[in-house]
Amino acid sequence: MLWNQFIGITMLLYALTNPVGAIPIFLAITRQAGSANIHRIIVLACTAVAVFFVGAAVLGKEILGFFNVGLNDFRIAGGLLALVIALEMFQAQYGKFIQSPSGVDSREVDIHGMAITPFAFPLLVGPAEVSIIITLSNDNPGWLSKALLAAASISATFLIGVTLWTAAAIERFLGKTGINVITRIMALIVAAIGVNFIMTGLRSELPGLAG
Repeated sequence: MLWNQFIGITMLLYALTNPVGAIPIFLAITRQAGSANIHRIIVLACTAVAVFFVGAAVLGKEILGFFNVGLNDFRIAGGLLALVIALEMFQAQYGKFIQSPSGVDSREVDIHGMAITPFAFPLLVGPAEVSIIITLSNDNPGWLSKALLAAASISATFLIGVTLWTAAAIERFLGKTGINVITRIMALIVAAIGVNFIMTGLRSELPGLAG
């Protein structure tokens, strides 16, 4: 895996998790948490995201083997899920079922519960993200490639943390329209990756399509 691929995967994971699009949801569910608790939520959520990413990157082949699933099947499934995520991003419906803990005292907020579920999973990391990481892991089987993939996952998580840490400032600067524009640009990237995964899997499963 080359360094340009490392940067590309970092940005892909950042686009997939779409922390900019999740800013309004994040601010809504943490409104009653208090400043100190918000920082703890960010740290816990990013730690959980990093664990999901690195675990899938290092154990991708083993996970597929455990479930007896072929790589091309998983690649196609991951591509379809990526298209679903992209469609939600286009429609600005990202995290639409997440409820805000309004009316709850900051001392009563479940920090760990809020950070892990719903924010880290499934708002930031869902089946599509895990599927793509596992597919990339199997496409790059060497330990050096896996190490760089894990490093790209950690780098993406760091960017997610920085985005969430400055969420209020970003929302003031971009406004709702700006956030929606950036979300749709990320959606294009995610959709393109999803189509690429699907076509690659179909060509491998149905070689006649390559002609």
